[in-house]
Amino acid sequence: MTLTEKPPGTYLICPICFWEDDDNESEYGWGGSNHVSLRQAQLNFIAFGACEQEWLGYVRRPNTDDVRVPNWQTIETLGKQASVTLIEKITAAFDGVKREDGISLHAARALDDWHSMEEAQKIGRQIDCDRKWQDVPEQWIAEFCDVFPFFDPKGFRYYIPAYMVWALKHYQSPNLGCTTYTVFVLTDSDGYYREHLRLVNEAQLQVVKEFLDFMATYSDY
Repeated sequence: MTLTEKPPGTYLICPICFWEDDDNESEYGWGGSNHVSLRQAQLNFIAFGACEQEWLGYVRRPNTDDVRVPNWQTIETLGKQASVTLIEKITAAFDGVKREDGISLHAARALDDWHSMEEAQKIGRQIDCDRKWQDVPEQWIAEFCDVFPFFDPKGFRYYIPAYMVWALKHYQSPNLGCTTYTVFVLTDSDGYYREHLRLVNEAQLQVVKEFLDFMATYSDY
């Protein structure tokens, strides 16, 4: 169905699910003036049908020409499957990475709180006893989402997979602060974090790229 207004007020609207297609750059992102993503439109359709009662006159039931392609799945399902696969790839790519003498999580927070480097490192040694990034508590990752500027390259390489895995587990959470920070750091257009990525190898950079592609496709961050 095409509305009668002249562009840019004319949109293509699915006559079944009432999702508005405005040729948005993001494949599953917000569509048109109603700011409803295709993912959310599918969830709405499953939950309560096409749309609110006031718009039912504009939609119709699927007919024989509207048969779904074989093995069709919702974006929600595709996203969950893709996140599990990507978590496995990130874990493999960063497996065995050590923090060494890099700045730890609580040391970074201490630096943010204006402690000296010596004081910050002492605090980090007292609290950050993990030997693998996989053992860093998720609660810490969620809480310390703004300390990236205080990591050195070794600390950054050690913690960035933990942040990416956290984001993939919570990519549809209403609290996307940690996800937003992580994506911002990895897409840094000003080059501030370029030095932080110096120790990240090609295989690790590849999963970083796949992580950013995933977020652009499935997350509403």
